[in-house]
Amino acid sequence: MRLEEAQKILSDILAPCGYDQFFDEYVGKKPLTVIGKNTADRHLMLGEDPKDTILSAYETYAPFLTSHNRTPKGPPPSAKPVQDADAFLQLIKGYHKGGYTVRIPDVLNLSPRLTELTRAIEVIIGNPAGVVVFWSDSEAEAPIHHDEIDVIVLQLVGSKKWFISDEPPTQPNIWKSVGEGVPSFERYSTIDIGPGDLLYVPRGTPHTVKSTSESIHLAIGFTPVTVREMIAAALDQLSELNQPLRADLGTRADCMTQNKGADIVLRQIRDGIAQLQENAQSNSFVRDAIVLRKARMLEGLPKLPRPDRIPAVALDSRVRHHPLAYGQLNALPHTLEFRQPGEQFLIHLGAEEAMRFILDTNEFTIADIPGAIDDSVRIALVNRLLKSGFLIEAG
Repeated sequence: MRLEEAQKILSDILAPCGYDQFFDEYVGKKPLTVIGKNTADRHLMLGEDPKDTILSAYETYAPFLTSHNRTPKGPPPSAKPVQDADAFLQLIKGYHKGGYTVRIPDVLNLSPRLTELTRAIEVIIGNPAGVVVFWSDSEAEAPIHHDEIDVIVLQLVGSKKWFISDEPPTQPNIWKSVGEGVPSFERYSTIDIGPGDLLYVPRGTPHTVKSTSESIHLAIGFTPVTVREMIAAALDQLSELNQPLRADLGTRADCMTQNKGADIVLRQIRDGIAQLQENAQSNSFVRDAIVLRKARMLEGLPKLPRPDRIPAVALDSRVRHHPLAYGQLNALPHTLEFRQPGEQFLIHLGAEEAMRFILDTNEFTIADIPGAIDDSVRIALVNRLLKSGFLIEAG
């Protein structure tokens, strides 16, 4: 997926809020409310019948349900495998009977459209995104809390009343801080949403939610690349180049528990920080760190769907990127490194022009691939990317 495609997908969902307006005025700064159905039909993200879409995936999601309740009066049911969609619905109703909202994690593959939207966000922000379904009965309430990730909410079924703090977001770390309790919640706005409405809530914004009918919404979570994350990437890059950073801390491996050699430990830490500061003065070092961070992020994403069969191709065959294709090509001293979600493979340096064309061109005929390479190499490159799922036949 090219950046232009990703921006178009997200723009359609945000409308009538503009793409640049969203990033300039809202992301990381303040909540956004977009009320009413738009031309992208946000309420159809899981199809005409979201309940049926969710319940039909009972084998995948029933064993992994979680839940929340602002004022629990007893424990929730236990998540478990079920035999069919009806049993899944009864399990969900069991949670609702106790006042619990059902949380269904990791649902980005519930519909192709949702998967594409999630990938578009990943391409734009340069970090993984995830999706959770929240299914509530009427009057269910969530505890007052803030999230450690930014969240785009798409309301699919029913209605909810959101109470969102008017205070600036605190932009917390992705982990819970020591001694962290219920956030302050004195000044807030109240927002009623229904099917097709969109909310954006920055990370670190206290809020709570009350269902005013049976309700289903999607929460698409993401965190833009932070300063801390890029400094960590620079340290990773330095560690690639500097063996002492990969050495054991102290004089022996148990120094942290034995409290021995504290002076050596402190010196190692300070020396490493000093080396990082020195190397970070080089723009090329920082650029290499950015490339390394993206490469590792790509490798951590789920693999692209593999085809059931690899089509036979010839020079006149036409192929295109898989809708979820996302890649990076790095020219190393002696080889090319190609990264795509969940995978990495090496290619001869002589194919760089061809690979950059493939990466940058959404649809093409194999004969159009440029470069000083044989036609057999053109076909071999396409076959490799068909096998990995990056390319598919152009219909």
